[in-house]
Amino acid sequence: MSLLLLVPGFISLFLVLRGRIETAFLSVYLPCLLCLPESYSLRIPHLPPTSASQFALIPLGVVGLVRLIRNGSFVSMDILVVLYTPSISLSEILHAPVLNDALFATKEAFVTMVLAYAAGRQLIEPDLRLATVRRFVILVLLDFPFGLYEWRMGQSLYGIFGVRVLGLSTIGENVQLRNGHGRIALVLGGSEPSGIAFAITLCLNAWLVYLRRVKAAVDLGKTLTTLEKYHVPGLLLFLCLWLTQARGPLIAFAAGYLILQIPRFKNTGLMTFVLAVLLVGGYMATVQYFDSYSNTTEPTSEQQGSAMYRREMNLVYPAIAEMGGWTGWTALGFPHVGGMDSIDNQYLLVHLSWGRLGYIFFLLIVWENIRVLLVRSWQFDVLEDRAFIFSMLAAMAVLWFTLLTVFMGAQLPQISFLLIGWIQSTGQSRGTEQPQQMRQFSFRRVLS
Repeated sequence: MSLLLLVPGFISLFLVLRGRIETAFLSVYLPCLLCLPESYSLRIPHLPPTSASQFALIPLGVVGLVRLIRNGSFVSMDILVVLYTPSISLSEILHAPVLNDALFATKEAFVTMVLAYAAGRQLIEPDLRLATVRRFVILVLLDFPFGLYEWRMGQSLYGIFGVRVLGLSTIGENVQLRNGHGRIALVLGGSEPSGIAFAITLCLNAWLVYLRRVKAAVDLGKTLTTLEKYHVPGLLLFLCLWLTQARGPLIAFAAGYLILQIPRFKNTGLMTFVLAVLLVGGYMATVQYFDSYSNTTEPTSEQQGSAMYRREMNLVYPAIAEMGGWTGWTALGFPHVGGMDSIDNQYLLVHLSWGRLGYIFFLLIVWENIRVLLVRSWQFDVLEDRAFIFSMLAAMAVLWFTLLTVFMGAQLPQISFLLIGWIQSTGQSRGTEQPQQMRQFSFRRVLS
């Protein structure tokens, strides 16, 4: 039954060969990315495990990569993403005890980062912006009933289907419990990554709310227009975020919500500066509270125990990361101390796994991502474009803040690098796509 996971890849490839790239992206790849767990993966003999979303992404990513190379209009982020991936490969090849592990890690990095970035960079802006945001919101909302089941029953329907129907061993049937209820994990396999996805979608949905508020001449569809009129998508997304019981995404979304208010002010530059000061102050206050909350020997709750774990982890592992030098210990090879096997900090995990080299490139990607968003927010004169940029800025702030408390697992690398590439292409002029009838049957034109 697991062979069914190949179907999205074949459909995506067929549509790409027919020149229907928009359909492959919106109706095949995004549903696989947002509605199927990454644990739904297939191991073809002699090849690394590949998920349904990755199978669907590969044809689209190749098209995006070829277009990017042919255009030759490279930016700093293109170079950083391309260099970050070899830094991962170098570490794995040099230090992984089994060569296959290194090759699998290289494939994973290339597909989930480079190809996802290339797809976002070349296939969305400007004509698919609205369709992509709308599809993103709808697909994430489809998870809501499954989330309620997880919260009430403490079991994952995705896990049950994967184990009992597809025969997979890469996914479990139960979810983590907190306060007597399941922490909804859904397709991302954990409450923290799911919280990030819900918070990012809330930020993207804020742009749709803005378009409706200013009565922009856009078509959200009859159903979504009615739902947005009564703020149903935003309320359901926030409920899902709350039911994850994940404090990191909730705190980060509070920062994102403040960023979403900036377009309401006439002087957005001044308000951006004021908000930056407030966020720095809020971050320092949060760090102080975390230190006080976790500085105890006897936790009174599971939440406090989790905070104590992170405190100890952040004290012990930085020195070990430095011992790894420029190329690190590899993702599976770093020493484990005191039973702390889960590194719930993506920045620390990158430093541990792939050394100073990978860590520097990762930090540069974060910096360049925020820098470009700030520059775009000052450059755009059209209010709808500026509101979109601030929605993206809020979404990426949620991501980078929350990654201080969780690693980038499941579909998060694909989602993150898809958005990073998308952001780089904002400001692109409309009308660059060829008419449908001119590119329907020629693969050469698809790549042009």
